[in-house]
This record gives sequence, C-alpha cells and structure tokens, in this order.
Amino acid sequence: MKSHTHDFVGRLLELHSLEERLARALRNRNERTKVEALLESLRASLPVGVLTVHDQMKTRGKRSVAEVRHGVCSGCHLELAIGNVNEVKAGILRRCGNCGRFSLVVEETVANDSPPGQRPAKPRRKAGEKAAAKGAR
Repeated sequence: MKSHTHDFVGRLLELHSLEERLARALRNRNERTKVEALLESLRASLPVGVLTVHDQMKTRGKRSVAEVRHGVCSGCHLELAIGNVNEVKAGILRRCGNCGRFSLVVEETVANDSPPGQRPAKPRRKAGEKAAAKGAR
C-alpha cells in the first residue's frame, strides 16, 4: 500500500514538472508536442479523484502536493493532526485538513541526539552572571 500511495504522489510531482515545462515550451512546437503526449499518458495513469483535486488546485495557482516536515504542512504551514501524519507515514493517501493538498512526509533528520519533542538543555549561568543580568534590568 505504501508504494502505491507514494507512486500516486510521485506521479503528481511529475505532472507538476511537466505542466511547468509545457508552460515554458510555448514557442518550440516539437517540445510542446512531446510534453503534451507525456502529460496525457501520465494523467491517464492517475485516478479521477486525484486528478480532480489536482486540477482544482492548479486553477487556484497552487500545487496539489505538499511536503510534511516535523508534522507541519509546507503548503499552509499549519500542524497536521498526529493521526493524519501517522497514516501518511503508513502509506495512506491523505490530504491536509486545512489547505487540501496531498501530504507527502519527508524523512526528518535529527540535528542533535536529544529525543524528539525535547529541546537541548540551555547552558547554566554562573552566579556572577545572574547578578549582572539582574542588575542590568
């Protein structure tokens, strides 16, 4: 199931790039014909429901796929419900509840060795530094 969902999202991303390429190839007729043929074959391989959402987003000038990093949608910059994030990670095709884009979870790399959700400890001040900081106020 996971590969099937990622396949849909991958095809949508490819569809975006081909549409952008078609917009740039206005004068070159051969290039335009090639891109149009690729677009048609790609659109034929996607389900109607997915294409409908894609076309609606395209008419609004938006992309239909958004990356999710640290549980936050890159399309609307709002946090997704943890259940939705887990379903997308499990391979279920989900849309953001706010902006309506299809969600694609991007692998998150941890910059430090602290467990997720915990911030690294701040360095402690020395007693003299505390008094100086208090007196400066």
